[in-house]
Amino acid sequence: MVTLPAPEAAQGSIGTVPIILGWGGPRGDESSLSSPYHDGSNPSSLVFPGEQASNLEVQALRLQSMGFNAVRFSFAPGCTNPDGGFMYPYSPENLERAIRIAEYFDFWIIVDYHGYEDLVTTSLADCWIDFWRPVVQQFKDRYSKLVWEPLNEPTNLPGGDNVSYLSQQYQRWIDQARSLGDQHWIVVQNLCSFSCGFDFDNGGFADGYPAVTDPQMMIFISLHSYMDYGVYAGSWDNVTAEYVAQNFYQAVENGMQRTGWPVLNTEGGTDPLCRACAPDTILDDSAGYTGVTFHFIQTLTSLYDQHAPQRINWIWWPMASWTDTPDSRPYGALQCGSSPEAWGCVLD
Repeated sequence: MVTLPAPEAAQGSIGTVPIILGWGGPRGDESSLSSPYHDGSNPSSLVFPGEQASNLEVQALRLQSMGFNAVRFSFAPGCTNPDGGFMYPYSPENLERAIRIAEYFDFWIIVDYHGYEDLVTTSLADCWIDFWRPVVQQFKDRYSKLVWEPLNEPTNLPGGDNVSYLSQQYQRWIDQARSLGDQHWIVVQNLCSFSCGFDFDNGGFADGYPAVTDPQMMIFISLHSYMDYGVYAGSWDNVTAEYVAQNFYQAVENGMQRTGWPVLNTEGGTDPLCRACAPDTILDDSAGYTGVTFHFIQTLTSLYDQHAPQRINWIWWPMASWTDTPDSRPYGALQCGSSPEAWGCVLD
């Protein structure tokens, strides 16, 4: 992989917009030594003297060595899956440890509530708002490079593709955070990051961005981006990969123009969204890739990096210990030196 130049910042219409580039996937216990994926082989910690490094710390070391400046730290949705699923339940102690790791490396840390259906009903939406109140209250003054991601991929909203409802719920979240005195950046997610009925052609996914206001003028919009084999199996080639990448890019361009907000796309990658399905599979399972999906993400990455006047922020997925791709722990898609090589290690 080509080492990235030093992250810079540009002056936009809403003020200074930071460049944030990195990877996500670490779940809520990877900052802790109690994670079941922590096998005792890590070096001594640089952040916590007298301890062994956690998986999140060695992941941050790898990101730093590759020129990145951000990590997305995820925990389970407390209102719809409090036991965690494949993510770990929220722990303020583990979040504090993750922030200390980010602080040591001078990284941005995106704090991701990794839920989907938390806005399905107004009662769940109220739970979601209430869940976040003490979290924001505790950490609102903690670290300037913290970014809140209130919801991973909203789906199954009342009334279908109800962007008005999505906007209303995000506005409630923003208003609550600002009333508590929080001054961090906040990510609002496009409805099409999971599923929507809007026309994908010609950048039509821009219709899925919520419309919000913020007195701090510190909002990022986000659109998660994958190439689904189930949709494109009949034209599974690099030409189609470039078409899909261009349409995601155009949606992001349109979204910036419509909303006036800068972009931090908090997830995307090479998963064809099925297991061992594509004929060109190179590595299987969650950190794997195919020839076509790699061409897709390379095209999209290049479009984002070459965007003028400022590159478009991205966080790719997954760099994590939980991935089921063979021989991928603890770095997931950044497990470099394997054969075949992990895709994050050859992405230009």
